This record gives sequence, structure tokens and C-alpha cells, in this order.
Amino acid sequence: MDRTQLKNSFETYFNELGYEIGWQRLTVPMDVHVIRKGDYLFQQGDFANRLYFLHSGLVRYVSVSDDGKEFTQTFAKSPRIIGSTKAMVTETRVLFGIQALEDSMVSSYPWQDFYAQMRHDIGFLECYAKFLERIFIVKEERENAFVKHSAERRYLDFRTAYPELKDSIPQQQIATYIGITPVALSRIRQRLKLSRG
Repeated sequence: MDRTQLKNSFETYFNELGYEIGWQRLTVPMDVHVIRKGDYLFQQGDFANRLYFLHSGLVRYVSVSDDGKEFTQTFAKSPRIIGSTKAMVTETRVLFGIQALEDSMVSSYPWQDFYAQMRHDIGFLECYAKFLERIFIVKEERENAFVKHSAERRYLDFRTAYPELKDSIPQQQIATYIGITPVALSRIRQRLKLSRG
């Protein structure tokens, strides 16, 4: 995709959500990022005060503990907004990195400049509020799953949400996403395999 196609794709994503947004207000230049499988859009500790849009591909949010253990926080499939709301709004360092699980295309805008131009557009503000609501709902549902659901149920939910990933990414990434060890995940997979006969 060329820059015009990417800009149209970005605007279409929002417009298809049902909001009338006056994109003519937006004159901030767009950056384009091509991320190869295994590479990072940004790493934990970087500054990432931009609004990122994933046009194509699949990424994971990954954080690393002080003792070097890696945790997968979530996965994101295109098309969608990605990035760190905290780092974007407060202009602080990100608490996680974003790694491409397949070749991905991303565009971005500097958030403060973008918002300065778009904050008077009612359609954009309504869409932004709905997007933030969705973030909180997903976060609440995930926290609830960790409290109430078994590891097996969380694994089955992962397979439903990301059927293309169960056999294509390292088991370590799946295990840390559902909050268990790779050994425990291996046992769950074996048990499910046996139960299907």
C-alpha cells in the first residue's frame, strides 16, 4: 500500500464504526512502519507517544520482568489501533514492547499534534470515547477470567479468539498469555487431545 492507501485505510476503519469524522482537519504527517516477523515496533522502555494503526499483520504485547522473564500481555490482529495509551497521553516510557508475529504494516501519528487537530471534531471524540470504553471492557473481562476461569478454560478461550496462533507461535508465548507455565500448558494440551480420543 502507498501512503494514500494507508491514509484511506486508517480513515475507513473509523468511518466504518459509524462515526462522521471530518478528516480534512488532519494535516499532521503520517509515518509508515514496516515490521518484519520477529521485529519490534517499539521495545519496553522506549518512548512511544504516537497513535499507531495496524493495517495488516499480527502483533503481541510483551513485557519483561526485572529478572528477565518474558510475558505476553495480549495479541492484536489487523485492522486496529495498537500502542500504549499511557505512553501516548503522558509522553512517558512504555511498559511493554510490541512484536510482530508476522510481517506487519503500521502507520502512526504523533498523538499530541493529532489530538490538537482532532479534539474539536465531535465524530472523532465520540469514536475515541467508544474505543476507550472497549479497552476497559476487554481489560475487565481478562482480569475476570484470571480470577474465575481455570487455566484450561483460558486456553480454550485463547484458541477461540486466535485459532491461527495455537500451532504457529511458541508455547511459551501462549503459556504466559494465559498465566501458566509451558509445562502446565503441555499437560492441558495433552489432556484435551486424549479427551477427543
